[in-house]
Amino acid sequence: MRYCVIIRRYSHGRIDAFSVIAMVSHDMPADPDAAARSVDERRERALQRLDDGHAALLDALAGLDDAEAFLGSRWSVWEVMQHLLTENFVAALEEIAAGERDMLPAFDGRGDRIAADIARLESNYQRFRALIGGLSAEQLNRPATPANPENDYPALSLLDLIERVAGHEGNHARQVAETRKYVGAFRSQERAVTVAGLGVSAGDADADGVPLRTRELLSNADYVAGTAAALAGGRRWIRGVELEMRPDNRAELVNRLARDARAGLWSMVITLGDPAESAPDLLRQLDTAADAVSVVAAPGFYRAALAAAGISPLAAVCVSVMQLDGIRLDGTPADGGGVSPLGLAAGPRAAVMLGADCALTWGEAADALLNAGLAPDRTAQVVSQLAGRPAVVSGTLGSLPDTAAGEGRAAIDSALIVLPG
Repeated sequence: MRYCVIIRRYSHGRIDAFSVIAMVSHDMPADPDAAARSVDERRERALQRLDDGHAALLDALAGLDDAEAFLGSRWSVWEVMQHLLTENFVAALEEIAAGERDMLPAFDGRGDRIAADIARLESNYQRFRALIGGLSAEQLNRPATPANPENDYPALSLLDLIERVAGHEGNHARQVAETRKYVGAFRSQERAVTVAGLGVSAGDADADGVPLRTRELLSNADYVAGTAAALAGGRRWIRGVELEMRPDNRAELVNRLARDARAGLWSMVITLGDPAESAPDLLRQLDTAADAVSVVAAPGFYRAALAAAGISPLAAVCVSVMQLDGIRLDGTPADGGGVSPLGLAAGPRAAVMLGADCALTWGEAADALLNAGLAPDRTAQVVSQLAGRPAVVSGTLGSLPDTAAGEGRAAIDSALIVLPG
């Protein structure tokens, strides 16, 4: 696709150079065999593309409500500049001051504005179509734009230009349909923050393990928050702004996510693994701050840890290292929703403690379990590198703090498995 850059702005009727070039830049040449066709044949093909595109646009806009129309949009610098161009407002005030009008027109609602804009689209389409249909062959062959050698952009006749512009509405019809699709996917009418998992293979060259839904949402999110590792795992699909989430700014970002979701932006958080396993505390914070939270599940590290250790899911229970303070071994739930009893004391099941994005080591986690009353001779396994090729180190819970495995960080792609006593 080639773009023609015009520095000087000039007007012709109600169409200026910027708007024409913006429309041309969206379309590749309509007909590679144009030279073999007559002028009338080319005109009819352009009119057919124009009609098809307009029909597609009206279909994409059908049923659009005033809330949906303003969700998930990003403002560019140019859009801000357009917002600040208030010539019509100043002119209206001048007319009121001169006694040429009584007051400004009544305010209209978003629904009225959308209906008026669709009516303007229809009126302009009819006007453009009538213009094309009424041009003679001599008029169609007149030069319309100069060549731009710097951008390898050819000179265009009026017919060349019409052919390229004819599919403009059709292209944007697809954009409207896609945008409306993701208004639902992000649950933005509910002002929801979306939290999506990347699965366990986000760091691999083969990213098939990342759910398709997560990939699609990343490509459409206004901005994406996550740890440095999560952002790196999803970067190939991220099209919006990245916000790195750290322990020192997490509360601030949670409030921003909630606030911007209320404003209609598509706010998204990504985690390695599955959000429910990898970020339970974050989900609790978001539940408190946001109007709604939409969670997109993904394969998690729990199953990967079980597979690496050769343990059946029926023979194990799961907890996060972030929940250490709430663990109770006597079967009595801790105040504030602690975790209990998880089979840690003497049950027949293994306990899988998942890592998280924190500075805790597995030795420190083992010390916390020992202080809670677990026997030091319990067999323990540290499983690391769950996002790649898992490595398993076995020993006892009491000896773990003094080993290399115990000195390793309780990372999100690792787990501590305490086997039944």
